[in-house]
Amino acid sequence: MDEELLSERSDGDRDDYRLTWSVFGEEAKKFAYIAGPMVAVTLSQYLVQVISVMMVDHIGELALSSTAIAISISSVTASRL
Repeated sequence: MDEELLSERSDGDRDDYRLTWSVFGEEAKKFAYIAGPMVAVTLSQYLVQVISVMMVDHIGELALSSTAIAISISSVTASRL
């Protein structure tokens, strides 16, 4: 993880960097390795809210609206702890 973002040229000139597709692919893999779990957690939290609303949907309009309000309030207040 202590590697430089852009590869150096083979002649050793530190001021002249070259970005190739292979270097870009390597950096994208590193980025996906770090960002992948964060994306998965965010999608999972969103899907829990969606599934909760879908399960209450068949009960009635009042239950659906109250559940939607409760989920939106809890998502705003609980995420700031």
